Amino acid sequence: MKKRGIAARIRNGGILQWSTVCILAGGAAGLTGCDSKYTATPKDEQMAALQKKLDAVDSEKSRLMGGEVTNNFELPGVGFYHAEARDFFPHRFGHEQDGKWYVNGMWQEYAPGETHVTASRPTPEALKKVELALEREQELIAKENSGSTANTSSTTQHHHSGFGSALMMYWLLSGNRGSFSPGAGFRQAETQTGRWQQGMERDRQTVSSYASANPGYRRMVDQSRTTGRPVTAGNSVRGGFGSSSRSGSRSTLGS
Repeated sequence: MKKRGIAARIRNGGILQWSTVCILAGGAAGLTGCDSKYTATPKDEQMAALQKKLDAVDSEKSRLMGGEVTNNFELPGVGFYHAEARDFFPHRFGHEQDGKWYVNGMWQEYAPGETHVTASRPTPEALKKVELALEREQELIAKENSGSTANTSSTTQHHHSGFGSALMMYWLLSGNRGSFSPGAGFRQAETQTGRWQQGMERDRQTVSSYASANPGYRRMVDQSRTTGRPVTAGNSVRGGFGSSSRSGSRSTLGS
């Protein structure tokens, strides 16, 4: 008797049904089979954006506290840092638009070569921009926290980690105390850093809890980390029965 192929076995009345085939195939392939697809939700996009902010704080903390900024690092509310110019600008170093490239605050007709200045200390003028942004960030945090406790919880997910943005600005200014004259914004920030650290921990817990309860979100984060593309509502990722991710709240997301 000839052996019947798998196609015959999955017909009605056959030995195997599609679900069984999928489970077996998934087991043979590390539980990734049968084209299970997860589509990112607006909540996933929101959580991924918050997670990205937390990752940025963690990755740049020591450098900022030393008074330096990495080339093309984006400091929210200030801009992208161009290490050669030692200043912040609205576009990334080397940003291309309409056949021109943005370099050190100016548009030029040719693409820039690789910069040899990977990090530097901002100029006193650039530090003043940072302090003004720090003042605005403190006003925004104070305004949002003036609501009820319930509103504060939802606000944390919507805006923050603005705590992280404020901390990064404060660390950078602290690392350059001898290069500028601290104003009211900096002096006020000195009394708020403890509360901002606590806010950061709440944000981390929010992301961690969400990731633990949502395997699909973790798969989206893994895909974002691999491809460099941000998690966006409507995008999908394929996985399978039992597929899971070990990524936590510190996975780096695409920008």
